[in-house]
Amino acid sequence: MSLWNTLKQRAESVAQDARHAVDGLTASAHTLAAPRALSADELARQQAWAEALPGNDLPEFVKARLAATARRELPWVSTATPAEMLAQRIHGIEPLGMVNGNCWYHFDYSWSDGHYDGWHHALDRLRLEAALLGANAVVDVTLQAHAGQGPNDVDFALTGTAVRIRGLPPSTDPAVATVSALHFVRLLDDGAVPVGIAIGAHFDWYLPRASAYGAGFGMMNSAPFGASAQTAYQAGALWSNAELSELSAFQQHVRLSAIEHLRSDGQRLNASVLAHTEYSELTREEGDGGEPPRFQCRYIAIGTAVAYEPNRPLRSRVCPTFSLADRQLEAPRSQP
Repeated sequence: MSLWNTLKQRAESVAQDARHAVDGLTASAHTLAAPRALSADELARQQAWAEALPGNDLPEFVKARLAATARRELPWVSTATPAEMLAQRIHGIEPLGMVNGNCWYHFDYSWSDGHYDGWHHALDRLRLEAALLGANAVVDVTLQAHAGQGPNDVDFALTGTAVRIRGLPPSTDPAVATVSALHFVRLLDDGAVPVGIAIGAHFDWYLPRASAYGAGFGMMNSAPFGASAQTAYQAGALWSNAELSELSAFQQHVRLSAIEHLRSDGQRLNASVLAHTEYSELTREEGDGGEPPRFQCRYIAIGTAVAYEPNRPLRSRVCPTFSLADRQLEAPRSQP
């Protein structure tokens, strides 16, 4: 057999093996994608969750796992790096393990209220897991929202590290903070006690209908998109830059409404607020039947709420991004 025929035969053999591999992967994918019946154990777990969640409780198998983790009979996970864990130990912080909180939520009439409720349901479940671990706080909390199968379904997911502080008994209502464990201790040293997470969210539509943006910035009576630019064009300023003031006012209204909700949530915790995360998005949808386009704006503000000990002077100045008093919090004067 010539060299050419040998190479050709090997190439055909490799191609045939590749086709077999693709066919095998395709068959495996169809097998995995095909619906299957749940096992008895999976059905029992689903039933346990269905019975526990309405009562703000956790299934027994979850409690058993958390108890074993607290006794160090099971491995535990921390979001801190090795260097951070060493610094935490020096400051009297003992990581207990990672805790989670989830809430699958279906929206109906109000996305603003739905986001508030969904996040707080997930927070309550995160705090419940931390309490079962014997924690004083949950630090380095991350918040994520994932789209569900339906257009109005969202999964609110929180993850953080439960920690115990040396010298403090286990808490039945652990504090929750988006800051790291080291920043948590720095706040405590300065007389600022993180007490929870405050959330503010607002969604609204800009629907062009009338000649002026209506009072209350709600749904109807909106000026047509670009009315201010059109006015400038009619005035002869054809090539001038022009702000779309209607959209600016609309987006400002959504932002201020979310901040107001953040303020109310912080007041519920009797705390000031450190705005730690802000998210804003403006989406455009084309109108039907020759109508002008409409816009949806959403703004979400999330912050670690902190309370200050009134009679304890701060050792360093803490400047929050947002204060309930609409001003920077000043460090109290040191006593002579």
